[in-house]
Amino acid sequence: MKWVPLENGGLEVLKLDWATGLFILGVDYMHKCLWSDDSEKVSEDEFIQQTEAMRRETFTGDNEVFARYGLLDTIEATAKAEGRPLTEQERAIVILTQRKTHAMFESVCRLGENYTRKKPY
Repeated sequence: MKWVPLENGGLEVLKLDWATGLFILGVDYMHKCLWSDDSEKVSEDEFIQQTEAMRRETFTGDNEVFARYGLLDTIEATAKAEGRPLTEQERAIVILTQRKTHAMFESVCRLGENYTRKKPY
């Protein structure tokens, strides 16, 4: 879920659609965020990192977003093959790249045209 301030002072409530990786209207989830004991507020950066990790794991495609995901997959696979955690520099690359892909995803990705789910939903 994310809350997007509107120019008129209102809020737009969006939820991540696990079938597409896109954000859709999520007014039906607003009450869960406001009054549920099992909802958790996270920083914007943590939200971005979690969203992008899910997208990288769930979808595959042929566009600039997925080219960047491929770079991140290579960085993580190299560290794993070498039996070590990511270096500070590698972690910074992952974080900064996922911020960029988060901003790009909805404008670049078109389900069925240049990206798909890795497994059926």
